[in-house]
Amino acid sequence: MTLGLLLRVALLWETRDTPLVAYDERDYYALAENLVHRGEFALVPGRLTSMRPPLYPAFVAAVFKLTGWESPQAVRVAQVGVSAVLALCTFVLGKRVFGRRAGIAAAVAVWLYPSFLLANCLVLTELLFALLVVLSAIAFGSLVERPSWWRGLLLGLAIGCAALTRSVLWPFPLVLVPMLLVAAPGRPRTRLAIAACVLAGYGLAVGPWAVRNTRLQHVPVVIDTMGGINLRIGNYEWTPDERMWSAPFEFTGERSWSAALPQQHPDAPAWTDGQKDKWAQRKAVEFILSHPWVTARRCLIRFADFWGLEREFVALIRDGKYHVPAWFAGLGGAATVLAYPILILLAVFGAFCATPSDWRTCSYCLLLTLFVCGVHCLVFAHSRYRLPLTGIFAVFAAAAFVQRPSPAALPGWRRSAAFVCAAILLVVWARQLAFSDLPRVLDFVHEVSGT
Repeated sequence: MTLGLLLRVALLWETRDTPLVAYDERDYYALAENLVHRGEFALVPGRLTSMRPPLYPAFVAAVFKLTGWESPQAVRVAQVGVSAVLALCTFVLGKRVFGRRAGIAAAVAVWLYPSFLLANCLVLTELLFALLVVLSAIAFGSLVERPSWWRGLLLGLAIGCAALTRSVLWPFPLVLVPMLLVAAPGRPRTRLAIAACVLAGYGLAVGPWAVRNTRLQHVPVVIDTMGGINLRIGNYEWTPDERMWSAPFEFTGERSWSAALPQQHPDAPAWTDGQKDKWAQRKAVEFILSHPWVTARRCLIRFADFWGLEREFVALIRDGKYHVPAWFAGLGGAATVLAYPILILLAVFGAFCATPSDWRTCSYCLLLTLFVCGVHCLVFAHSRYRLPLTGIFAVFAAAAFVQRPSPAALPGWRRSAAFVCAAILLVVWARQLAFSDLPRVLDFVHEVSGT
């Protein structure tokens, strides 16, 4: 714990004068400022918006209000506390699923994970969302162990709060409820009651925001007005195969995702953001249905993007957004890139080969991971979108490290599945290194070494 705290203090010192470097950071900061000074969820004073989920801007605004210090550094300091709570909750989850030793190992892995150290310095949703993901898994385990109406409400509230942080989870109850009907203990009537309580808790968290958005946008909007637009960006004629998320920045004019909007609807300039989002969603679905093979190929590419190597730290240094000593850049870059393959390969073998003491919570963690991956494979993906699942990965990796199951003693299908998944990941990373990262890494090394 001491090492992780010292590293965070050192990073806070290094970033004390670092401004907001990412587009999303500036949005969250503007939303928080307007919440503090005007009580408005707005990027521009007087213009209410539904463009972003509300919980993280509310967290930033709460930091500003409580400390009286409206600075990115105040948020970074507060996120040290979020990181500590995340490590503690990861211990609780690991202990529940695989035992105390696995819980300790998982907590240490999360506390020292290089990309989480970097996330601590960014005004982005990763840490808060990661905490809510782990809390939802703990709440699920508590519910299926001792079913009660209030535990069902807590699980629904945890999922609802996670969805209010990252909208990728707002449809998750569609797959969670069937799982509860199968996995929850008791008679069918009891299971239905449990599922109803979970939905009630989810509605308590999400409902007021969804009503507000729907009134503001004049169309049904649950969390934000970016879901349909993101789906369209990842699924239209000019979506690039690489860096699909960058299409709005790279393509304008006739190749823009919204080029057809004014042609089809001359009154579109008067539409709300929600109405434009629904149009984008319809067009994306039309493209997906009419181009199944193109969609399938892009989904495979997005799958590779989702599970790709983590290189955000290297990119930030390369682009001049963080100015750190060359030795720190080299060590930090290497640690960030290497930590992920080690963690995820251990997690793969833990998921297939370790023996859980709580198979229901283990299944929930796997379902949540597959759901988030599946959504991003359909929309667009980036390794940053996978980072909040690191707490779950750490639990499975810790199980593999602690139990050290012998492959020879396992059923053949489990052993084969683990090796197949590991082989797929190795292919994904080899493709990324060969076609995307290697030229950038070489440029970075030359820049750092001064040659």
